Formats: sequence, C-alpha cells, structure tokens
Amino acid sequence: MQNRRLLLIGLSLIILMGLFYTNTETGAQVVKTPLGEYTWGYFGGSRESNLMSREDVIAREGSCPTGGCVLKLDQVEVRPSRAHKGDTLTLTTVYTILTPEQQALPVSISREIFFQGKALGQTRSIDSRRLNGSWTQEIDFTLPADARPGVYTLRTKVSTGYGAEQKDVTFEVY
Repeated sequence: MQNRRLLLIGLSLIILMGLFYTNTETGAQVVKTPLGEYTWGYFGGSRESNLMSREDVIAREGSCPTGGCVLKLDQVEVRPSRAHKGDTLTLTTVYTILTPEQQALPVSISREIFFQGKALGQTRSIDSRRLNGSWTQEIDFTLPADARPGVYTLRTKVSTGYGAEQKDVTFEVY
C-alpha cells in the first residue's frame, strides 16, 4: 500500500514537471496546456467593439457583395512596439465583414508569436458571432520576465466560414 502511494505521488510529480518546461532556444518558459497547445507569455482579457455599421462599410467600399462574404483584415498593431521584459502589450486587430444580407457570422481570431523564425506559442482562438461592419478586438499580452531581447513577429489570423486572412507585425523586446 505504501509503495503504491509513493508510486502515485512520483507519477503525479513527473506529470506536473511535464506541463512546464523551459525552451532553451529562447530562454522563456513555455507552458503546455491540457489541450496540447503551447503558450508563451500571459494573455489577458479581450475587448471587442464595433467601429462602423454595415451601412457605413457599404458607403466606404462603394458596393455590397451579391454573394458570399467580404472579409478584410484592416489592421494589426502591437502597442507599444518596443517593450521591456515583463511589460504588458496591447494587441489590436481591426477587421471588416460584409455579406449580402445583415447576418451574424462566426468569427475566429488567433494569434501566434515567433522569435527568430520559430513559433513560441499560440493563444486560444477567440470565437464570436459578429454582424456586418468593422470591428476592433484588443487583447492584453504580458511578456515573460525572461524574454530574450530581439525582434518578435505577431501573426494574427481572422477566419470565417467563407475564408481567412492573416497579417504579420513585428515588435521589439529590449
């Protein structure tokens, strides 16, 4: 009974150690989530707001699609673009959806961070249903305290059932 208990405790510790490990190439802690995804840094809450109505987008574009969906990834931004280790950044995504009729579509936004060409981690997808118009989504991201200095790339992808668009933007850690 005592040996079985010690074995279970030992296995539990090994499993916990497997959930956390240090990426030796970047020096940053990488966390493996229970779903097998990896994260680098700490993502906070997200905020989403409507910038333009469907009518305003039609006026801006000068037309409305007669079939399918127009999906445009208008802007991806990291503020500030230069930060210290441990600082909190704001990741902003501005996108536009336009369909022939006013209907809510499922939208998924995912972000992935690269350093020296290697993926460091991906956020969970933020899924929502959005009506036609231009939307902005912001999410706070705290850099790890042990992030290596250098230029990082944030890849943002917006997807609907009709298609996807992605953009890359860089930021610097010093």
